[in-house]
Amino acid sequence: MLLLPQMLQSLELLELPATELESWLESQAESNEALLVRSPEAPALPEPPLPRSNASARAATERHDSWLEEQPGRGASLAERVEQELVLLELTPQRATWVRWLVGQLDSNGWLPLSDEELYGRACEDGLTRARTDEQREREVGEMAAAIATLQQLEPRGLAAHNAIEALLLQLDPRDPDYALLARLLEDFLSEIGKNRLPQVARALGIDLERLDGLLEHIRALDPAPGRGLCEESTPAIRPEVLVERLPEGGFEVRLDGGAWPSVEIDPELEALAKESGRASELARYLRPKIESARSIQGALAQRQRTLARVAVALFARQTQFLEHGPNALAALRMGELADDLGLSLSTVSRAISGKYAQTPWGVLALRWFFQAGAGGEEGQTRGGLQEAVRALFASEDPAHPLSDDEALAKLRLKGFELARRTLSKYRSELGIKSSYLRRRHA
Repeated sequence: MLLLPQMLQSLELLELPATELESWLESQAESNEALLVRSPEAPALPEPPLPRSNASARAATERHDSWLEEQPGRGASLAERVEQELVLLELTPQRATWVRWLVGQLDSNGWLPLSDEELYGRACEDGLTRARTDEQREREVGEMAAAIATLQQLEPRGLAAHNAIEALLLQLDPRDPDYALLARLLEDFLSEIGKNRLPQVARALGIDLERLDGLLEHIRALDPAPGRGLCEESTPAIRPEVLVERLPEGGFEVRLDGGAWPSVEIDPELEALAKESGRASELARYLRPKIESARSIQGALAQRQRTLARVAVALFARQTQFLEHGPNALAALRMGELADDLGLSLSTVSRAISGKYAQTPWGVLALRWFFQAGAGGEEGQTRGGLQEAVRALFASEDPAHPLSDDEALAKLRLKGFELARRTLSKYRSELGIKSSYLRRRHA
């Protein structure tokens, strides 16, 4: 029980991503003059692995983890909400990277104020694109457009619109019987409504004033600025805490980026003052809890980095094929497998990867993305691998004779991928690939 506060603090820091960790440390320093928070100056090497926990300590950690999981969580930022939904969608790394980048381009209303052409130009400046030919540029512009469409389907609805009217239109349900009327009101009659010309609007739509009033009530319930109060307050840039780099002699180095978070120290002057004043003095009684608290935070931060380093090294030891060959070679991996290998509880591994990102040879990716269960076909095949196989198959088809879903399924089965027709249709939709009829029509 004496260790419980320190244990809880360690678990709390373990779960915080780098962007929130810095704010948390600064807030602690404001209330504790013995704690010094210093901006990072140089990358830090990974800490040595922790010794394997004994059974009793592990059981105690699991009990306290379970207790923590039952407590109310902190409010999720817009970036976190998007990340949670991306994990559920399990998009290709390229699509997810585009969506995350687009979140950073939203203004305070949650809109994309730039045109698609201007957005693509900014993406080029940020190094997000590698197009060298017109064909590659066209493909990447299409990928960006598909990512915008994906973001527009996430919560809160209406994000990534170019203006207020588009934001409202995105919040309408196409299955609503009044959808066509609501869309016409927003697209064609807002000026007349603003001038209170309701009888003329009702006549133009062929409805009575009572029904028009009901439609306007529906529109008033929509939010023209769905990101207001979210984008400015809670969309910090993603900071990869794990760096995976190819070594000149072959293989890969996995290390933590010390520049992703500040360092903490105990104020040496206050520590010396507390010792010189004598244990019974009033000053020592005031400073001692402050120093102990600062030392506890210092230890919890070191524990966080050691645990994250252990998990990252073990994770990428299982994903060497991904590092060599890309997303299509991602190995199926469950969090429980890694937890067992490391002698950690499942909840500890989950906290260690929560909100954490890695800079890999294939882009910046959430650590959680690497934990994908098998998805049919050959043993070890992931959903991400299946999606990549579907994308590659349709990308290589003859535009004059596009593949039907049945033909695509037959080709995929020859390659060892077993999936249902409805699953293929779902993957096509997620990847922005139209039906064979529409592909032939636009070829």
